[in-house]
Amino acid sequence: MLVDKSHSKKDIVNLFKKHGVIIDDKLSKGNIVKNIDKYIDNFKFNDKIKNVTQLKEYLKNISPKQRPNTQQKTEIMFKAKKIIKWSNNNYIFNEATYMNSEDPYNDIMSIYMWGDLPSVRRACRLYNHSTYCKNHINPVISSEVEEELNNNKFIKQQIMYQLTIKRATKENPIIINFD
Repeated sequence: MLVDKSHSKKDIVNLFKKHGVIIDDKLSKGNIVKNIDKYIDNFKFNDKIKNVTQLKEYLKNISPKQRPNTQQKTEIMFKAKKIIKWSNNNYIFNEATYMNSEDPYNDIMSIYMWGDLPSVRRACRLYNHSTYCKNHINPVISSEVEEELNNNKFIKQQIMYQLTIKRATKENPIIINFD
């Protein structure tokens, strides 16, 4: 079976691990691809991947995970940091960041599709809060990163303490407890 070269070894191992198949990390990607039919037989399907044909189609197609090369990543990070700096300076136009309202829009439009990078997500959020925002721009986030963000959000939820107020004696008329 053919597996698209955009799927990394780590992607394949993690995909099968999520679905109940353990693949040895020490094997090379070539060996994993050669033995992929054995791993498919033990694959436990769910609502995202419902059957064997969907799994084979997923592996034949380009990986949905976003991977910029090093040159692209440096350009993306530079533009994201520039937008963040512009927002931290109260969205003021000057020589250090931007000269007009069109420049940040062009930069954000060139990087929003790399939403798996935290700096890009932050730059989009800060741009959307600016008064110079032309359109609300949401970063494109892969399903794996979105799932990870939701798990982190669940972990970071604050504990809400319960407030109880009781009336007591004349010397100490009110008792407040935070439990």
